[in-house]
Amino acid sequence: MSEAINRIVTNCPAIFFQRVVEYVDSGFGEAMVLTKHIDEPEKPNMLGQLRHARCEAGFRKAGEESGLVVHASHTIKAGSRYSMVVANSIYLIRGNIQKHCGTPRPTAFRKEWADLNQWLEPIQLDMLETKTPPPSDRLCAMIVTTAHPRLGNPSVPAFVGLGIPWPDLSGWAMMMPITDLLARYHDKDIEERTPQAALVEIKDRALPQLKKKPNANK
Repeated sequence: MSEAINRIVTNCPAIFFQRVVEYVDSGFGEAMVLTKHIDEPEKPNMLGQLRHARCEAGFRKAGEESGLVVHASHTIKAGSRYSMVVANSIYLIRGNIQKHCGTPRPTAFRKEWADLNQWLEPIQLDMLETKTPPPSDRLCAMIVTTAHPRLGNPSVPAFVGLGIPWPDLSGWAMMMPITDLLARYHDKDIEERTPQAALVEIKDRALPQLKKKPNANK
């Protein structure tokens, strides 16, 4: 997965992921405040809906503030909308908020965008059939957010990470906390700032000398 991570680090600015973490945190807090006056039977459902709404808004805001392309696309068939942030060839969407890091709800739009990742799967060779490798010019990644279980703190997320799904949404080809991803940016920055040692050319200063012939008179 190193190639996929390198693409993300190269095409998507670190500030985007920093903002995502900030806005997910604040989105959970805002949702908690907004549900204070809702009665208990309806509160759990409303808390989940408000978390989703505030995290979607924060996701788009993070993209806009980072200079990326932001969409709020309609689903097909139209009925709801979902947010997308595009960083060159990287297409970023959100998974639904769960209490675990399992694969997200397999909605039609998630399936459609995850299909871009077919190139991540190894090609099954067949001696009798020629297979064309799938295009590898685009990549889909998802923001993965989980909530604490009932006894945990509902005002903050339990986990905020980046996942790269398999094209059939059967699992994650890669997942890491966004804090670990940001460390990759730090390492890349250090590497770029470190001057490379100049190659030292060692010149051959040895001069050829003719071997003296032995004295034939002796």
